[in-house]
Amino acid sequence: MKEQTLPPPPSPILIVGAGVFGLSTALALLSSPRYAHSKIILLDSRTPTPHASPEAPNPPTASLDSSRIVRADYAVAAYASLATSAQIEWRRNWAGEGKYMECGLAVVAARNGGHGEGYLRASLENVRALEEEQEKRAKQKMKKSGTESPPKVESSTSKIEVLEDAESVARVMRGTQGGNGEWGYVNWGSGWADAEGAIEEARRKVQELGRSRTEAGKLEWIFGHVERLLFSDAKQKGDTGTAVVSDREEKTVTGVLVSSSSSSSSSSSSFSSSKRIHASLTILATGAWTPALLDLRSQVIATGQVLTYIQLTPPEAERLASIPVIINDSTGMFMIPPTRDHILKIARNGFGYRNPVHIPHPERPAESGESIEVSIPASDFTTLPAEGEAACRAALREMVPWLGEREFVKTRLCWYADTPTGDFLIDYVPRYGRSLIVATGGSGHGFKFLPVLGEKVMDRVEGRLEEVLAGLWAWGNGKEEFGSCEDGSRGGRKGMIWRDELGKVTNGMS
Repeated sequence: MKEQTLPPPPSPILIVGAGVFGLSTALALLSSPRYAHSKIILLDSRTPTPHASPEAPNPPTASLDSSRIVRADYAVAAYASLATSAQIEWRRNWAGEGKYMECGLAVVAARNGGHGEGYLRASLENVRALEEEQEKRAKQKMKKSGTESPPKVESSTSKIEVLEDAESVARVMRGTQGGNGEWGYVNWGSGWADAEGAIEEARRKVQELGRSRTEAGKLEWIFGHVERLLFSDAKQKGDTGTAVVSDREEKTVTGVLVSSSSSSSSSSSSFSSSKRIHASLTILATGAWTPALLDLRSQVIATGQVLTYIQLTPPEAERLASIPVIINDSTGMFMIPPTRDHILKIARNGFGYRNPVHIPHPERPAESGESIEVSIPASDFTTLPAEGEAACRAALREMVPWLGEREFVKTRLCWYADTPTGDFLIDYVPRYGRSLIVATGGSGHGFKFLPVLGEKVMDRVEGRLEEVLAGLWAWGNGKEEFGSCEDGSRGGRKGMIWRDELGKVTNGMS
């Protein structure tokens, strides 16, 4: 679609959520000349603390963590390609102050023909294809320029080493005296990032861009708890503040109702116990909390994932400094090398724990009395079920035997916004025309796309998202009886309920 055929940009644009999806979208919009005169409202959906400021991130946000994997190693070619683009940006613009480390990624699995091995083989095929494409382009560029040596290629797939057996896996995990998986490969062009540092950097970038805006296109950053969406019947030309019953086209979303809000901009700061925030376009980037605001029962559920951390001494951290990240696609267990603070992370990319609760239907009038069951994050983010902690302990004993009994200094539940296939959900909600976009469904792998994801959300806003991604991220890709993500890389048991598994801890079933 040509630029001149695009409709006028909406204003104001309300982005609900200041995690990866929300911040990346804000950065894209604030950087685009097309939206220079569009007011951007960024709502961080959390309960504010005294003297809260936009520099203070939201603690429960999934991506606020010591480290997250950054890789192009995907079984779906479109994600492998997009992640390669993201890694180029990580190297160029996000690698400062140790925020991005390219130590390699060992992807391993059991030789049993299971789903994990299938995912590994598809990932290997994709990264090899990307490597070949990069080499082809380099040769074409060399030929065109008349140079004798190929130019440097910024690729995340230039160092692929197949690991034929368990001994080969153990060899690349030098210093650990352990191993994991029966075969796999290592991509020395992948690595990990300081997730919390990157989110803080994204917030800083948003603030910096916001300060340079004109009054017409100013950035307003609001803290508050979103109670619900606001709806309007276009024929009535007014905000009803109630929910929609029919799916007729004239129904639109006009914003959100926020409680305990505070706003911060370059010129003002104010507080209000309840506030209606109106927008021409609302973008829901609320992660695992989105099912509480929109009926997504067949499309998105929150699942709790186990994370554990151990503290190393400086000599111990040095001993493990050269190991790659390792992830086992058969079990979902993974380990990320020590941070600058000598923290070693062991975790699971699993089917996770659901937290089913009944809530009033978010799109129906309160007086209807209608309720739905959804899975949303639990209030306890630190206590792990015995099953999850035991899985991390077993993985640590296998991967680094000499640290196998080291105390976990911290544990955490990370709540994914899971979709049935692990694909993002970035699309207009058809029943509300062009007034509401949902941007969620990170499924545990949204963080690595932080540098480029917002551009894709903006492309969806403008109706020019490339066909492959548009199909993968489309509204309506749901699945009846959706209980877990089936992307081929998850481990652990299916069907676990958080409160039931946690009860086994409180009952002494460790």
